[in-house]
Amino acid sequence: MNQEHVKQLLTQLHTELAGTEEVDGELKSLLQNLNKDIHQVLNSDQQHDDPVYAALSERSVSLSAKFAAEHPKLEPVLRELASMLAKIGV
Repeated sequence: MNQEHVKQLLTQLHTELAGTEEVDGELKSLLQNLNKDIHQVLNSDQQHDDPVYAALSERSVSLSAKFAAEHPKLEPVLRELASMLAKIGV
């Protein structure tokens, strides 16, 4: 698993988010929850059978679609994050 690349993407996402116009509160909350869940997975040695963890890449794709129209700078980062999560089996 390329955890460092995932962490870099999360950092890039946070940086891009900080530099954007006002982000909808609901989307911001969804991003924060996704970020928290990804960090929990990356910082754990255990296998995660929980559906919350199993769907992280799908959640990232869904957020990517929501951000595509309103925040086009964030969408590619979320899409790449979803791809990396899928590659590592999350």
